[in-house]
Amino acid sequence: MTRTHNPLDLLRQSPRTWLPQFIVALALLVVLLAEARAALLFLTQDGRAVSFPYPLDYGEGPLLDQAVRLSRFENIYHANFVLPPFVITNYPPLLVVAQTPFVWLFGPAFWYGRAISMLSVIAAAVFVALTLHAITRERLAAVVGALLLPAIPYVLFWAPLCRVDSLALGLSWAGLWVITRWTGRPRALVTAALLLAAAAFTRQSYALAAPFAALVWLWSQHSWRSALVFAGLLATIAAVVCIVLVLLTHNGFFFNTVTANVNAFAWGEVRKYMSEMIHFMPVLLAGSLLFGLTAWRWQVTSWWLVTPYLFGAVLSALTIGKIGSNVNYLFELSAAFSLALGALVATQRRWWLRVLLLLLVAWQTNLLLRLSRQDYAPRLSDKIELRVIIDEVAQTVHEAQGPVLADEYMGLLPLDHRPLYIAPFEMTQLARAGIWNQQPLLDAINHKEFGAILIFHLPDYPLEKDRWTAEALTAVDANYDLFRIVANTWIYHRRP
Repeated sequence: MTRTHNPLDLLRQSPRTWLPQFIVALALLVVLLAEARAALLFLTQDGRAVSFPYPLDYGEGPLLDQAVRLSRFENIYHANFVLPPFVITNYPPLLVVAQTPFVWLFGPAFWYGRAISMLSVIAAAVFVALTLHAITRERLAAVVGALLLPAIPYVLFWAPLCRVDSLALGLSWAGLWVITRWTGRPRALVTAALLLAAAAFTRQSYALAAPFAALVWLWSQHSWRSALVFAGLLATIAAVVCIVLVLLTHNGFFFNTVTANVNAFAWGEVRKYMSEMIHFMPVLLAGSLLFGLTAWRWQVTSWWLVTPYLFGAVLSALTIGKIGSNVNYLFELSAAFSLALGALVATQRRWWLRVLLLLLVAWQTNLLLRLSRQDYAPRLSDKIELRVIIDEVAQTVHEAQGPVLADEYMGLLPLDHRPLYIAPFEMTQLARAGIWNQQPLLDAINHKEFGAILIFHLPDYPLEKDRWTAEALTAVDANYDLFRIVANTWIYHRRP
């Protein structure tokens, strides 16, 4: 017969026995409460975004336009830009393919792309937890590390958007979990290779951090043969899919995803985000650095996954210096921070060190929450509050006689069953690089072919000069009159 223990028995023991456990439990409760507050903000933000009918970001419009075109079985990777549409498809097609059935069922809308993104980030957090448990066997560390992911402001801000990054992150972490959970098994190698290839064919930069970490893990924990088999599988899948896409699109896939992705670089953006991390993410930075530099000396098994992933994520994050980049370039770094802090918690066997670290994580989570509330959350919530005003912009698009040029709100065009004429930022970069001749666009503006032109202006930064060439802006001023300004959007009508 099994003996049942009275909880009061603990109190009859020496305080040295139960007091450390009690203090650790209290510290864990403090962390989980802080992370729960951040998770609530994440879910609230995502819920509001999914239900918002209009574009929340410049990049949502082209992706919805591509999904609409693909639903009609059109080629979304053009290599010839002599005639419109002048639209670059920067990314591989997986997210667009995932949205296509929804276009058939519901027509053009942003909610399903945003729902895919939201669920993908939640899945990524779950797979971070499962991966941490697989490599540390510590449930506490797995939960604490995983809940850090949606608390990071970059993830909180970007996850609700219909963009490729969330799906790529979720797929890559599914692959890493499979690799760590069933290390070296043939089926696991195939499954992980498929998942990591899928991540790379959602966003091409995901071909670095997760595959590199998987290779190092296999090499260290199983055998170099398993690592080589995995590398061969991944390379074969990627090569076959690339060849098929290049042939189907008449080389348009390569031009759009490689040639047309060469933008100017500014180290100022890198320094800006580095400064922000130093001020608001000191525990994430210090904890990740501490684990990466010291855990191998302690012969910690998880080091062989955490450090390679962190290294690859840092390299990917440096590309945020590309002109036009945003916090999506910090997605993998955010996941790396979550992984590293979870692994660091798992290494602490002394109760007082674990308590100290948990309290530091709680303090860090509150710092993240403060940054989110004062900066990143309002970027979306403020735009959502403009719904009635954006109704007016949408009505302008609907009433326009002829094609419409737009930038920030070009997502209104596919919602109105209109094709995009141009994605201005991407084509401006190509024009400045000498890859695209913008004369057809200038001729169309000079001939007053457009029923309306919508150009977004920021009050404190000349964003329109990043998105449009000086020649295009001059042509607009010469042939169109400013009709009104709505939601920072200058609406132009043809000059009589």
